[in-house]
Order: sequence, then C-alpha cells, then structure tokens
Amino acid sequence: MPLLVCRTCPRDRADTGSFGAALDPLLTGAAGRGVRVRHVPCLGGCPNDGNVAVDGPGKPRVRFSRIAAEDAASLVEAGVAFDASESGLPDVGWEVPDALRGRLTAVTPKRVE
Repeated sequence: MPLLVCRTCPRDRADTGSFGAALDPLLTGAAGRGVRVRHVPCLGGCPNDGNVAVDGPGKPRVRFSRIAAEDAASLVEAGVAFDASESGLPDVGWEVPDALRGRLTAVTPKRVE
C-alpha cells in the first residue's frame, strides 16, 4: 500500500521539497508494516503545505494536508488501516486516526471505465 508524499511541498517557496525530506527519516518503519513510501510531484493540495495521501488498487485516494513531522506515526497507522479496509472510505471502511481527522482534505474515487 503506498503512502504518497508530495516532493514539492512547500511549493513556490525557497525551501521547496523540504517537507518530504524532513518526513522521510521518520517513516523508516513504514515498510515493516506493509506501507511503501512513494514521492510524487504534487498531490493537488496547494496552497496547504504538507500533503500526503493513502492510495491503493480499487480504493479512493485519500489526501491529508497540513501534515507535520510529528504526524509520521499517525500516517503509518492510517496506511495500515486503509490497506486492511475493503472500501478505503474514511470512517466507513477504516477509522481515520484522530490526529489526522481534521486534515483530511480530499477523497478521490478511481475512474471507472
């Protein structure tokens, strides 16, 4: 299950990319819990810095914004719970950690063809 980390946050500032670089060392145990960290160019959460999403096959992409380094453990917990859920729908298929609940900013379903 991928945990997607924006590699351009904060965008349009001199320290662009610093968010992912600061978060990476704190996510080192994620792989051992089945959560794979991937860096992506943008998660579309601008102008809110600190965007991270959980995503998986057949499930919606769920984005969190205004994430800080101290949220790393909650992100891994969210990823584990998301992966274990059937639907991937927040608070229906899996419980969003309290620390992230107020920062859930998008739920994007997969396109059906």
